[in-house]
Amino acid sequence: MQRLGGMPPARLVLALCFWRLVPRREAAGTDEVVFGQVGGSILLLCRNVSKEATEVVWFQGDPQSFPPLFSSRVSFPPDVRFSLVDNSSLSISELRVQDEGNYTCREVLNKTDHEHRVQLLVANPPQAAPKCWAESSSSGLMLQLFCSWPGGYPHPTLHWREEGQDLENSSWVISSTSSSDTHVETLNSSHLAHQKVFTCVGSHVVKQEQPACTVEIKLPSLESEPPQTCFVGDNVTLTCRVTESTPAARLSWLRDISQPEEEIQPGGRFLISQEGNVSRLTIQNCSQATDGGCYVCKAQNPVGLRELFVCLTVKQPVNIVGVVGAVVVLFLLTVLTITGLVLYYNPLLCLRGAVFRNADLGDVLVLVDSEDDEEGKGSEEALGSCTEHEAMALVGGSRAQAAHLNHLTAGDNDELHSGVSAQDVREGRDTRLIASVPP
Repeated sequence: MQRLGGMPPARLVLALCFWRLVPRREAAGTDEVVFGQVGGSILLLCRNVSKEATEVVWFQGDPQSFPPLFSSRVSFPPDVRFSLVDNSSLSISELRVQDEGNYTCREVLNKTDHEHRVQLLVANPPQAAPKCWAESSSSGLMLQLFCSWPGGYPHPTLHWREEGQDLENSSWVISSTSSSDTHVETLNSSHLAHQKVFTCVGSHVVKQEQPACTVEIKLPSLESEPPQTCFVGDNVTLTCRVTESTPAARLSWLRDISQPEEEIQPGGRFLISQEGNVSRLTIQNCSQATDGGCYVCKAQNPVGLRELFVCLTVKQPVNIVGVVGAVVVLFLLTVLTITGLVLYYNPLLCLRGAVFRNADLGDVLVLVDSEDDEEGKGSEEALGSCTEHEAMALVGGSRAQAAHLNHLTAGDNDELHSGVSAQDVREGRDTRLIASVPP
């Protein structure tokens, strides 16, 4: 059986295969994306250029536009930053953002043309290093790792690693999202541990180095003020402070450990405020029956939980006025008691005090003789008795003067009578012996 002008079937199949292997001279295009850095240089290659090409022309934008950007045959007045290398590739120096776009090289052969399209992106790498931080999810049970590296174009590529392994391939990663310059990994808290370190590595198309940042997650650590005291009817504030926690811990207050799931909710007599890592519980109108005891400050993050006891003592107010009055009364009673005892055992103390107060007035001792002998004898006896009791008295405020007076009055009865004549006695005249001590 013969076909196609008597050609056998076997030879027909062989001819078809050979026809498919013969290269065909027709227009073709190749797309390519290259990146350049602002201020740097770039070389756009015109790939697969045939040695038989008679001309190579570069266009920016539409390849049908005229005049072209550069031509190997025709001299156009291009920008001095543009030049041809090897009579085919386009070199651009001092790159600018305006140079970004599509470029097309066309080789002109005798019968067909060949085009190669290149997309140029002028990139700008980030200037600063990446930043890392950790947060708790909205439920507080999962860890979210954030990595941000802004300021670059195009956007960088960010990867989270743990002990050198990418977290994207880990089974405990719940989700992985990227938004512009930030990459977020959400992790299950069951694999977390205190002081575990995570690393974020960034890469950019025009940077050779890969900068990184790290996050070390930590359990919460708490401290509080000393135990507080509140008087009935007053207000008191209990303070709880987080000294260390990565990510930030959620703070809450419990009445005691008997009902650990029942948190104190703000309202009524309880006010709860939080500023940064400090939480304050204010109790208004303290009650000795219900508010005394220990409270629990609870701090929790995806890494773990810590609790701290803050104790409160409620007391009855003290009557300060009554205490002061009682002290004053006690003091007065003490003074009066001591004074009474002194006067009871030493009655001359007041007399001596009067002597001191009237020391500048002088003291006078007067002896009087009566008109008859009996009265004279009585006067002598009275004088002797007075002399004996007052021998030690202070006269005029001086012991020397008292001794002098005693000397004058200490004689016997004969000496006393010697100072008075018998005639004076018979005549009944009053004889007065006056002893005067000058002041």
